[in-house]
Amino acid sequence: MHDASYVRLAVYLSVGAGSLYIVSKVLRELAHRLSPSVLPGEPNTALLATPRPNTSPVSAKDLQNAREYDYIIIGTGTAGCVLANRLSEDSNSTVLAIEAGHSDLKQLFSRIPAGFGRLFGTAADWAFHTAKEPGCNDRQLFWPRGKMLGGCSAINAMIYNKGSPDDYDEWEKLGNRGWGFKSLAKYMSRAEGFHSTDLSAEDLASHGRTGPWQIGYSHAHSLSKVFLDACQAVGIPKITDFNTEKGMIGASKFQSFIDSKGQRSSTAVAYLTEDVARRPNLSISTGQTVTKIIFDTSSSEPRAVGVEMASSKASPIRYVVKARREVILSAGAIASPQILKLSGIGPATELLKHNIPILKDLPGVGENLADHLTGIAVFSSKLPSLQYLFDPIKSLPALIEWMRFGTGAMTTNAAESGCFIRVADREDAPAELRKNDLTSGSNAPDLELLVAPLSYIDHGRTAADTSKNWVSIGPILLRPESRGSITLTSASPFDSPHITANYLSTPHDRAMMTYGMRLTRSVVQTAPFKSAFSHWHIPSRMAEMSDDELLEVVRSSSETIYHPMGSCMMGGKVEEGAVVDDQLKVHGVQGLRVVDASVFPTVVACHPCAPVVMVAEKGADLIKGVA
Repeated sequence: MHDASYVRLAVYLSVGAGSLYIVSKVLRELAHRLSPSVLPGEPNTALLATPRPNTSPVSAKDLQNAREYDYIIIGTGTAGCVLANRLSEDSNSTVLAIEAGHSDLKQLFSRIPAGFGRLFGTAADWAFHTAKEPGCNDRQLFWPRGKMLGGCSAINAMIYNKGSPDDYDEWEKLGNRGWGFKSLAKYMSRAEGFHSTDLSAEDLASHGRTGPWQIGYSHAHSLSKVFLDACQAVGIPKITDFNTEKGMIGASKFQSFIDSKGQRSSTAVAYLTEDVARRPNLSISTGQTVTKIIFDTSSSEPRAVGVEMASSKASPIRYVVKARREVILSAGAIASPQILKLSGIGPATELLKHNIPILKDLPGVGENLADHLTGIAVFSSKLPSLQYLFDPIKSLPALIEWMRFGTGAMTTNAAESGCFIRVADREDAPAELRKNDLTSGSNAPDLELLVAPLSYIDHGRTAADTSKNWVSIGPILLRPESRGSITLTSASPFDSPHITANYLSTPHDRAMMTYGMRLTRSVVQTAPFKSAFSHWHIPSRMAEMSDDELLEVVRSSSETIYHPMGSCMMGGKVEEGAVVDDQLKVHGVQGLRVVDASVFPTVVACHPCAPVVMVAEKGADLIKGVA
């Protein structure tokens, strides 16, 4: 071989060896981040429960020789993980938590904050759809919900938002003792491990510093900061912190549950740590759908004494477990009312329709459903945005930075900044909205504007041109007057329930969203956005649209912002639709509580993940008798 050939060979070998070294480093780092030593959950349910053939309806008699626990938690979503941790703190109590999905630690895109949208429609998502919504041009809107440990806290956009104190004081005024803000603040602090330092001492005093749930400020794009100046230009003041007792009115950066390493801190990550998962008195059954709550009907009031579950509709085997103390339903605003109805608790007429024996006629089960609807507008930016994150090649450097250092654009939650307003205080709002104020108090909002420095169309599933820069902005209806319902489609627990959101069914809600779109346009037209704004992309005629045209945009393109709540509402009067009392006990039934977003008696005007964790923290104390 000639000398030149040796040189080329040496170069090729060097480049090849260097490339292999880099790839191996990346793979080792990836394995280190994605393969913790313990994956919580036992997929082999036979080790945790008692099998029985699926040949006849299960009853309390079938539990005589069944595996027994003090507490059975149905669902390990946002609330269920908190309960599993807190109830198993007592080493004398045994706890079984049941999850239809699997560990969130197996989901790469749950760990990467910017990757949350890639979980939609996967095995980690229940992927519900509403029925045809008349107010939204008969569209069936997509409702993603987490199907893994951590539930929606493992699949959502990680916004940490405590809510207005007025919202909780409203709960207490409705007769729910102990649910005012002063009583609940300690539970929010207990959960919170606030780790950012860029707040004043006064604001820091409103945050817990030692809780398991990691909270702070993450990535903040320059366009998100411009939005705050633009809000101020239309009379929405900047505030330093959405999460203090002073209330939420104003514009600010969002805090998020992203830890100091740049990873999502879901409730599974925060509350089901390796040490917790190894507790001998805590068992977690994964891959099992609860088919029915089992009751003892021998006394005047039925008592929940166990649970039946199965891996699939076709499985010939069902598993049963017995509860010595309580069954706790934490399956969320969709599945909790569904499971209650399948177990014989709900409106009698609906249960009879599906030939389900009536255990307790509770008309409110599945009613009072509320959700936050968001409008979407997208404009082209003359300044760089984060649109390149949709491109698998262009986003690779950001992914490598995240894997190596836990920093950079991959730590964005997309929704980095926002503002909350009380429309009754706005001089540019229509007179009917200012007069018909549905907020819970003078410091509580009823409309939000949210901005993201990328295109967020159809839940991120439709990506705009990644060679261009886009910004999404739009209103969120925080206190809808409309109410929907969760009803059964069949008596099978494996069939999705019928979801009726009833969006935009009242003049108030339509007027609020129309005003929200107008306010969105006004914010973008301010001087702070002048250097960034190029032209409207969706809708292309946003600048000149009339109110009727803006409402039509909302009808044709609005989506859920993922906040269903209220379908098993808390209250004292069954005749007014209450399902649980202020101890979270199901009315007329012993040994059964509901602990999740479904118990909210009224709509919280915020992103409700933090309120759900608070409900679970308080719920755990109620169950243990120390609240």
